[in-house]
Amino acid sequence: MNDLSLINTFFKENNFNPSKKMGQNFLINKNICMQMVSKIEINITSNISSIIEIGPGLGALTELLINKCNRLTVIELDKRLADFIKRKYGNIEVINNDILNVDLDKISTNNTILVSNLPYSISSLVFIKFLKSKLNVFYCMIQKEMADRILAKPSSKKFNSFTVIINYCCAVERLLNVNRNNFFPSPNVDSVVIKLIKKNNYDKLFDNFISLCFASKRQTLYNNLKKKYDKEKISNILFKFNLDQKIRAEAIDINTLHNIFCYLVIK
Repeated sequence: MNDLSLINTFFKENNFNPSKKMGQNFLINKNICMQMVSKIEINITSNISSIIEIGPGLGALTELLINKCNRLTVIELDKRLADFIKRKYGNIEVINNDILNVDLDKISTNNTILVSNLPYSISSLVFIKFLKSKLNVFYCMIQKEMADRILAKPSSKKFNSFTVIINYCCAVERLLNVNRNNFFPSPNVDSVVIKLIKKNNYDKLFDNFISLCFASKRQTLYNNLKKKYDKEKISNILFKFNLDQKIRAEAIDINTLHNIFCYLVIK
């Protein structure tokens, strides 16, 4: 269901008001749904090919995802929407729960793909949950501002600790730009569909280290790190990588930041 008239009918028949808190903005452009789903690469001939969809809403993506895999599981927090999906698609598993409370590893295999039109308010938390899981591929629609942060390059204003962690763990690809007018109600921002493929395991120590590197953006990397680590050791490592002591974390590429971490924390 992604036709605006059908959505309005559902709203009236169920006395349904979209929740801003839950980030309920429903896709109403079928072409966008088809384009997004067409990007998903999965081997349907495999007996264990499966997809987990977060926040199916009224099933705009769900009805297309069913034909992409052998097993589809959807996670929907709103009970009214979860019940609607159960009634409409009896052959899929519906989990009526908050995605942040669901153990993804218990409901997936190594070949399961994660798909979502993510609620903006919890998108960063869901990304970290994905990084910590055994899942390897994530197709998601997120607000443009977050996509710009994830895809930011060193020395740009949007390059930050979140950029580093996501790109250290995953190869990220921009797939599709989505105008805000393709949703109802229309959000205040445009969206972007991206694809993440795991390349490194999530490392909490590295995450903590990067958070420290970017703790005070106006401060140099040296000044941020000296709050926890030996000053002389920091200076020696910066010299080793031919980095000025006045350099800031956002001016350093991800591989170099990880090398600094290895020398300063691991060795």
